[in-house]
Amino acid sequence: MSVTRILTVSLLLAAVVFGAAFAAPDVVVVQAVRSFDTLLHAPGMSVARSDSAGAWVLTSPGVETLTFGGNALSGSNEIVVTFDARPFLAAGLDPSLLPAGTQLNGDGAYASLVMRYEVGTGTFSVAAESQPTRALQDLVRNHRMILGYHAALGHFGLALGGGNMVEWAQDMRANSKDLVFVLNPQPLVDAGVDVANVQGWVLADVPVMDAQGRTSTVRKLLKFYNIN
Repeated sequence: MSVTRILTVSLLLAAVVFGAAFAAPDVVVVQAVRSFDTLLHAPGMSVARSDSAGAWVLTSPGVETLTFGGNALSGSNEIVVTFDARPFLAAGLDPSLLPAGTQLNGDGAYASLVMRYEVGTGTFSVAAESQPTRALQDLVRNHRMILGYHAALGHFGLALGGGNMVEWAQDMRANSKDLVFVLNPQPLVDAGVDVANVQGWVLADVPVMDAQGRTSTVRKLLKFYNIN
């Protein structure tokens, strides 16, 4: 075989290997979407399409909500999380001191704390309007950096910015924290909240790992559910 032919064959093989590697599925995304689908069908969970928001609204057993996914006509990729504001107000929250992107809506029994995170723009498939898992896939395809895996807890999660996250268990049968809302406590402290005394929430040191594989702990305010 001539040198030219050997080189040609080698280049073709390299192209095939590179193409296969490039086209290989993102394992984290595949497993995250699969476990998210399990969460959607768990007892006490609900998910419904909101025509007004043009997105899906997941509601937890404690009525916290996660709004995600757009539609084929909208380029917005906003994620919105809402919580019952009453425990925060009882713990000293001054709404006027909340950071940008977080606000208090309503009052009394209907008071909610709303956090908005605009991750950017990107298109959604038509299928995303009828399938919440497809909406999640499209959102992550548009902004892969928002999806992570928390190995210490066996969770996948969406980063909401500012150290806030929503996480769900990779395996609900083996995990006691199937759905977790994670808040950076410092902005709440700055807004007057006694974060150690927010009813229904737990202030805890959470293990994390940096890009170099070094483990440390960070303090977070957690609301979690053992659903399954």
